[in-house]
Amino acid sequence: MTVKTAEKEKASFDSLFEYLYLRIYEFFYITGIRFIRQMRGSYHFVVNEIKHFKAYISKYFLHAKTHIQTSAKNFFIGKYHALLSYRKKADASLEILKNRSEHSSSENFAAFKTLISCWFVFAVKIFCTVFNYVAPVLAAVFLVVTIQYFSTLEYGLAFQSNGKTLAYIEDESVYNEAEQIIRSRTSTEVPDLGNIVPKYSIVPVNSLEFTDPDDLANIILGSSGTNVYEGYGLYIDDEFVGSTDESDNLLALLDEYREQYREEGDKESKLQFKQKVSLVDGVYPTSSIMAISEFKNLLNTEIEGEKYYTVEAGDAPLAIADYFDISYKELCAMNPGIEKGDIHVGEQLVVSRSVSYLTVTNTKREVYNEEIPYGTNYTYSDKYYTTYSKVTKAGVPGEQKVTALVTYEDGVAVSRQVLATEVITEPVPREVTVGTKSVIYSVGNSSGTKSGFIWPTIGGYVSCGIWGYPGHTGMDIAGCGYGSNIYAAAAGTVVTVKWSTSGYGYHIIINHGDGIQTLYAHCSNLYVTVGQYVNQGDIIAAMGSTGNSTGTHLHFEVRVNGQYVNPKNFVSK
Repeated sequence: MTVKTAEKEKASFDSLFEYLYLRIYEFFYITGIRFIRQMRGSYHFVVNEIKHFKAYISKYFLHAKTHIQTSAKNFFIGKYHALLSYRKKADASLEILKNRSEHSSSENFAAFKTLISCWFVFAVKIFCTVFNYVAPVLAAVFLVVTIQYFSTLEYGLAFQSNGKTLAYIEDESVYNEAEQIIRSRTSTEVPDLGNIVPKYSIVPVNSLEFTDPDDLANIILGSSGTNVYEGYGLYIDDEFVGSTDESDNLLALLDEYREQYREEGDKESKLQFKQKVSLVDGVYPTSSIMAISEFKNLLNTEIEGEKYYTVEAGDAPLAIADYFDISYKELCAMNPGIEKGDIHVGEQLVVSRSVSYLTVTNTKREVYNEEIPYGTNYTYSDKYYTTYSKVTKAGVPGEQKVTALVTYEDGVAVSRQVLATEVITEPVPREVTVGTKSVIYSVGNSSGTKSGFIWPTIGGYVSCGIWGYPGHTGMDIAGCGYGSNIYAAAAGTVVTVKWSTSGYGYHIIINHGDGIQTLYAHCSNLYVTVGQYVNQGDIIAAMGSTGNSTGTHLHFEVRVNGQYVNPKNFVSK
């Protein structure tokens, strides 16, 4: 291919490309021009239509205005011309009457009649004209008032007795409640009340005319013909107590009873009754009247007095609390000191406080100091065996000032809500060194080597050793006395705190690690909880005789990898 041929082909290609470019440009240009012209035409069309519409609306309202004005003008002109003829007749008759001396009596009488008739027609015309305009307005007002009146009406029951309507009630349940109220006020004054068959008729009633149960009870009692009077009834927790006509004296008595729990100089505390106390005015039978002195004696009585329980052998505080269906915390609050296990056979414990007829509550703000318990810091050392635990520094409790809302019932604190605390003295934690060195025990033939365990009681003797009789898997320690302290033989974690009606009774199991556990059974009280870490020598329980036990003693077991071993190989006095 020569250079000229290549240039010729290139020129042909450029011409073709230019041709296509021009054709595409021409297409879009013409299309765009047409679109713009079309949009301009549409725009002018819309603008013109809006102008025509505005002109039409303006013309319509102008025509309506002209029509109204013309109609009103023609109306009043017509009325004027209609009345004008009567006015002319009246003026002519009035002129005759003014010059009645110049006319005969018959002419004067005819003129008088014409004058009266003209003025009457004139008055009627004016009244009818005004009425034509006012009547629709009055009708609309009447319709609105009627709709509003009937919209407030409800259908209820007309309560009738002896053919006489006594009250309007919403439904029969109102009468049933009123009947219960009447029966609560008396049991003998209205003996035939149960035989009364009320009669009802459904009627439209305004909701404001309905009678509530209390008022209906008063109406029924008032119309019963029995010995009743208008007075005041005392209700406690909606239970009727008695009635009186000395309401002021009864209110003064209630205030006096409530204020007896106010401390001297206390002006801020708000004393109130725990029960709902109300004085309701109404109609009451005369048999329910109580003197103020009777109310006073009633308020000073106790619904329930204090209850006591005498401690027997094998009893424990937890079991006593469960037996009387009270919490352990409540039992400790009523008997300070027993949380330390300080109970003895023959001792009387309070298991129920006295309950007053009326309970007075008082919530007041108090500021007091209380002890902050100290914590424990553990230092772990591989120089000592895992059974080793020693307090290297005693802890010191701290002190803090507490601001709290304390609630009292009949002078006894029952709850407190802490609002703020301010530390006065920080507590000093106790320092304890715990061994981590593993101990290897030989379990063959139920023997083992002792390492670091201590005797679990103060004094005592072994009354029965392991396997002393068939099934006896531990060592019995006796001679320490009922309720004496039981100590952890070594440090560890409490894994069992349990009561069993047979066998061990109250018992504890402590896990010391490396497969070693100790068990303490037949306790009278337990002082630890599951998951608690105890140190060697900590008091964990009190000696007793619960479960399958004869006499006060501690059944002490040592288990290694689940097998019973002789405790004498671990502990000695």
